[in-house]
Amino acid sequence: MKGAPIPQINASKLVFGGGVAGALFAVISAVIFLVGIPALRSFLAASAVLGCLLALVIHFSRRKPPGQPRILPATKQG
Repeated sequence: MKGAPIPQINASKLVFGGGVAGALFAVISAVIFLVGIPALRSFLAASAVLGCLLALVIHFSRRKPPGQPRILPATKQG
């Protein structure tokens, strides 16, 4: 059978929400890639540092206190 599909795991069909399950899935996936492709280790370290720096910049550049909406409504309620 030439046209028969080959059974494979499709990562786009996996559903993981936020929280502990999503974080665990992300960490385990990163470890699998780091073990399988050692050249990615330097990219992981660089991306972790840049991600932390970007988080700090975003955190300290906020102009509104937390809890207020970032997008204002289009119509004013009077």
